[in-house]
Amino acid sequence: MNGAAPGAWVEAVRWWAAYAYLEEAAVPGIASVKRDARCDVTLSRFLHSQTQARLALMGAAHGLRVELEPAKASGGPGDVRIGPVFIEVVTFAEDQKFQDYERFRENCRAHLFALDRGRDIYWEGDLPELLSGGDFETWKKRTEEAAQQCSALGAAVDVLSSAGRRLTVHPGTAPQGTTLTGDTVESDQGRRLLDKVHGKCAKTAGAGTAWIWVEDHSGLFHFPTPFAEMSLAAKTDALADLLGPLLAEYVHAAGIVVSNAARRRLPLPPDDDALRPAAQGFQRGLPLDRVRETIVIPRRILLPEQTGLIARMCDAEAAALDWALGKLGVPQGVTSLLTDSSTPRRDSALWTPRAGRGG
Repeated sequence: MNGAAPGAWVEAVRWWAAYAYLEEAAVPGIASVKRDARCDVTLSRFLHSQTQARLALMGAAHGLRVELEPAKASGGPGDVRIGPVFIEVVTFAEDQKFQDYERFRENCRAHLFALDRGRDIYWEGDLPELLSGGDFETWKKRTEEAAQQCSALGAAVDVLSSAGRRLTVHPGTAPQGTTLTGDTVESDQGRRLLDKVHGKCAKTAGAGTAWIWVEDHSGLFHFPTPFAEMSLAAKTDALADLLGPLLAEYVHAAGIVVSNAARRRLPLPPDDDALRPAAQGFQRGLPLDRVRETIVIPRRILLPEQTGLIARMCDAEAAALDWALGKLGVPQGVTSLLTDSSTPRRDSALWTPRAGRGG
């Protein structure tokens, strides 16, 4: 395996190990979680189910009784119970605005690339603002005309969007450093997160005392947003300031946790902790190249046993995979699954023989 392949493979093993251990241990609710994941194949459901399984595994690795989709005090299922801690999960993905513009930008690039074929031309400048329907067709028509004119006359031609964004087609070969720049898409991610957590707090009011766990998937920690580039301590303070008031408004909420593991680094950075007045931040490297940042914001009136339990889980998450693999018959953990062909190995329960070639 080359490049990022080992890291991606270990991530798949992590997902498998969580479900496999929980099923082998007959953890209550695992069948329901697996059924939901099969029936709803959206990104939101995938992240939600993965988070449920990951948290349950982290609790089990600490020797605690865990339950998936436990009953709420008001009836209906919750998400996960770990010892005395009842957790409700909410996922927070990339803003639809960004997704829409990224797809639009790729469509623009594909269109311009098609116009380059058979012509000695290149493009530079600004791609247009998000266009839809007839506006996008009009822009494409104008770029086609500009490409034809540039190719025929050997002169640069400008294409202006309705917002004044200038795209220029030139004759010849693109010099080094030529760029195409997309529009700036703005969105208040703090407001989006606050609204999402506010809604979850309101929906879980009948659950009894509960923690709200926000699993972020490039919604808040997405580079190059200003928040993603902040230090762990600054992130911890910012989220405590943003979300802390919800704990005063919703007395059933024991605390709010925001966690993200989208960043990849190899070698992994050292562990980092940010113990702040109103919250605690953790940065932990997960095998093989994932960096997880988790911010824990407890109530002002602390539940020390529950807060301490969540802190210990976050602190030791990196060890959960090897613990699960040991329970599943891979005692030497994930490292033993990454040995190359020149290293003597003992076959594990996950080893798959190389298929032979027929004569």
